[in-house]
Amino acid sequence: MDLSFNFIIGVLAIAYGVYSFIQRKIAPEKIEKLQVMIERNGEKMGHSIHLFGYTILPIVAGLLLLYAHFKG
Repeated sequence: MDLSFNFIIGVLAIAYGVYSFIQRKIAPEKIEKLQVMIERNGEKMGHSIHLFGYTILPIVAGLLLLYAHFKG
């Protein structure tokens, strides 16, 4: 199996998204970027923006890169 750039970046993006999700569940008070977003945008919107930008977006991008790798 030939490892392409898409495969490597895709796996790393998914791993980052999962890591970010776990960090949000274990210790959200230790994530500085999340705290800044909460201060600027309020509790609910800050969490929503951080969840989208640091969890959902990397996972979706990683899945698309893996799709591109296996598609050919």
